[in-house]
Order: sequence, then structure tokens, then C-alpha cells
Amino acid sequence: MSKISFYIKNKKTHTTLYVRFSVKRGVLFRKSTQLQVDPKFFNTKTGKLKNLDNYTGGIELKATMEQLRGHISSYYNSANSDGEYLDSKWFGGVVNTFFNRVGDNKLEYLEEYAKHYVEKLPNNRNKNGTIGCTRATIVKYNTIHRKIVAYETSREKKYKVSDVGSDFRDDFLSFLIEELNFGENTAGRYIKFLKTVCLNAKRNGVRVHHQLESIQGFIKKTDKITLSFKEIEMIEKTVFEDKNLSVARDWLIIGCYLGQRVSDLLDITTDNLITKSGHRMIELTQQKTKKRVSILVHPKVEGVLKKYKGKFPPRFRESIFSNRLLFNEHIKEVARLSGLTEMIYGGLIDKSTRRKVWSNYPKYKLVSSHIMRRTFATLFYGDIPTALLISVTGHSTEKMFLQYIGKADIDYAEQLSKYWKVGNSGD
Repeated sequence: MSKISFYIKNKKTHTTLYVRFSVKRGVLFRKSTQLQVDPKFFNTKTGKLKNLDNYTGGIELKATMEQLRGHISSYYNSANSDGEYLDSKWFGGVVNTFFNRVGDNKLEYLEEYAKHYVEKLPNNRNKNGTIGCTRATIVKYNTIHRKIVAYETSREKKYKVSDVGSDFRDDFLSFLIEELNFGENTAGRYIKFLKTVCLNAKRNGVRVHHQLESIQGFIKKTDKITLSFKEIEMIEKTVFEDKNLSVARDWLIIGCYLGQRVSDLLDITTDNLITKSGHRMIELTQQKTKKRVSILVHPKVEGVLKKYKGKFPPRFRESIFSNRLLFNEHIKEVARLSGLTEMIYGGLIDKSTRRKVWSNYPKYKLVSSHIMRRTFATLFYGDIPTALLISVTGHSTEKMFLQYIGKADIDYAEQLSKYWKVGNSGD
């Protein structure tokens, strides 16, 4: 159990008061404060003031000590609930924040803190109790760090975390869109990542702008690209002369009925197959979320397994990265040969600019490995309880799931109407 106490190092007149924070056995932080105390009125055994009636300014000092105690507890509770890595720098920052003391703390600077945030990611404790993060998360926040560096270079100014208010947000967004030519969705996500870094700084004792909480990232709503049952059937019935395309088609079908990310899908083997209560299941731990999921094997998946004598289709390459890359290339050709040529609106990366360009394209060009998980969630939404779908896709909340498939809260009315019609069909 955590404990906050005060102590002094000598008995000189008006000596410095120190604060000690014991998080748990073996984890102890100490920091000097700006407070001065007369040793005659300080009990070294209890760490509290004494004889306040005779101590001029003692009541005010006691109140300040209690405020500091509450300040530390508040920051600790926030950091602990979010799984932040606690060390002496964190504690020093918390105490400095209480006294609005900057000193030579370089972590008050935005670029420095963004770099620090990335360095500490491998030590973070996740909500499910695990430690660390995915490579994708590290890449994501390394990217926002580089964009902050580029922004400061462009503006010829070094910013502090406390500068990140609405004016900073607007200018940083303009920089991303107008000067770096990022799409609105990409820029909106970077604003979200920037806020995450700054909120982390706040929890670690760094002073932030009073407008920080009101800053919001954003995503411009676009149509979600999915496959229909009819399109899946078209893909199933297409005959491919190229063996790689046939294998890619089979993985694509499996993916549409398992609802997993490609990083998990292509790693599935017969070792993941189990039987529970007479039902064939696939059990795996998702790489991104570290969640353990169980998925009932759909008859369509059983059909593919039967084709490969009870096994899953082969890989294209031993390298995980190469395997996913080739799979993405192959399924576009699978979709083209299967007749998915309808013109639809979507975004494609321009290879010369490396930016996404939104326009009307033949659907097969917009097909990627991500389409499988979204297809699964979309096709079965409304027919299977949402909680069961979420248990398979691994989304953290129902709100995230609905955003993922492009549904709004109003869709609940449609679902309820469907169930009521079913329930009243015999009246």
C-alpha cells in the first residue's frame, strides 16, 4: 500500500522539508520541496508538525503539506490506472508541478517528452495486466515524434508541452495538411496521438495547457469496404490457374468467417484447432491486443480445411512480413479475376507521393487483407449478438466496434425492430 510522508535532514533553523513516497515494498521515491520548516515544530518520528498554536505560519504550512499529499496521490492514481512506468523522474516531475517549478527538466519540452514517451512504451502495463506494447504502437509514436521535430524545424521554435492548446493544434494541423500534404484522416489521427502524449506528460507531473482536454483528434467518415455474401460466392466459384492465387483465395475465405487481423490469420495452424462440447473451435491469442479468443469453425472454413486434408492452406513465404505482403498482392488479383470490378469510392496510396488519394476505383483495387475482419463484423452484425461478435474481433468496446463497421447508435432501432417483428410474427 502506498504511503506519503515528510522528513528533514538536519535540525538547522528553517531547514528544507522533504517528501517521501513509498509505492510498495522496495519502491521508494524522495524529493525536496520548496517548503521550509522550523525543526522545533516538526516531529521526526511521525513526520508531522507539532505545537501549531505556538508556530507562526504553522497552520498554513500544514495545509500546504496536505495539499501536496493529495496532489501526489491524484497523480499516482491516474498513472497507476493507466499502467505508466513510475521512476524518480516521474516523482520529481509531480512535485515540481505542484510548486510550478520547472528547473532544468527537459521533459517539459514537447519533442523531448515525445521521445521519452516512446522510450518508456516497452515498460507500460496494459489494462489486461501484460507489460509492453506492439511494434506497430512504437512505430506510430515514433512517427508523431518525427512530425513534432519537423514542425519545430519549420517554425524555428522549440515548444513546451504546456504550449499545446487550441492555437497550437490548429497550426500543427495546418502544417500536416498543407505543408506535409497529409490526408485529413491521417492528420486527425496525429492530433489524437499528440494529445495522448501530452496527457501522459500531465500524469507524470509535467505542466500542460488548460485547453488540452478540449483538443480532439478526428476521422472523416468514409464508406467501409467489405465483401457481400454474393461476392464471397463469386470468389469461391472462380477457378485460378495460378496456385498462389488459389491459396490466397482460400485464406481470404477463411478470413471472412474468422474475423481476425491478417497478423493472426496467417499464423493459424492445426495446433489452434480444439474441440469443446462437441464443437470445433479455433483458439488463439491476438498479437495486437493479447486477448485470448475462441472462434467456432464455420462450415465454409471446414470446407477449405477439407480441401487441404484437414490442414490450413500453405504460406507463400517463411518470412511473416513477406507472407503478408504477397497475400495482399494476390487477393487484389483474386478479386479482379472474380469480377469485383464495380466502381466504388475509396482511398489508394499514390506510390510517387506516398499519400492516399480518394476517388472512384474498381473495387478489386481497394481489396486488402483488412477487408476480411470488417466483412465478418459487417455481415453478421444484427444476426449474431454484438457481444459475441466483439468476443471474436477483439474490439475493446461496443462503441469501437460500431465505429469500425460504420454503424451509428440509431442502428439499435433497426435491430430492435427486427427482433420485435420476429417476436410478433405469431400474433
